[in-house]
Amino acid sequence: AFFNIMPSKIMSKWVGEAEQKIEKLFERAKSHEKSVIFIDEIESLIPNRSSSNSSVMARVVPQILAELEGFEERENALLFIGATNTPWLLDPAVLRPGRFDDKVFVGLPDRESRREIFRLNLSEKFLSDDINYYTLSDYTEGYSGADIREICNKASKKRFLDAVKREGESKPISLEDLQQSIDEVSPSVEQKTMKKLRKFEEGH
Repeated sequence: AFFNIMPSKIMSKWVGEAEQKIEKLFERAKSHEKSVIFIDEIESLIPNRSSSNSSVMARVVPQILAELEGFEERENALLFIGATNTPWLLDPAVLRPGRFDDKVFVGLPDRESRREIFRLNLSEKFLSDDINYYTLSDYTEGYSGADIREICNKASKKRFLDAVKREGESKPISLEDLQQSIDEVSPSVEQKTMKKLRKFEEGH
């Protein structure tokens, strides 16, 4: 069983409601022989309590920490995964052994990965014969997967609007179209952020 949880679905302005949602989430997960709980942007659900003035967080963070205790003693297999771009904002208690035991740094895609991301995003598009995925990969060093998807979408939209103007006569997406889109899309992840992430990884 896979539980994909958004923090916004957990939080509540009513006293005790957020804690009850967390408790019910773990109860549902534990009712299965094997289950996974995945929370994206987990720093918004387990922030550093010393820097948060939220009374809700003062109750929610301990509730989550309590649910994470004793994983290895449970009969049912439960995997708890959190994703974040700002791990330094997490409460230190959740990074201790017995909570998040493994920290996995997922960096920006390398050359081969960027080539594959372009291929996947353009696989169902009308393309010209001059498309070279390795060329596109070389042009986009430092770009994230989401950045590359945006590049492909921009080039596709440009060709679609061009076809509308031509009353249905469509032209394939060319390498030049994609290169122009690359020029219009800046990398969303700054190098200083990557350095900060690597520094955090080395310290943990």
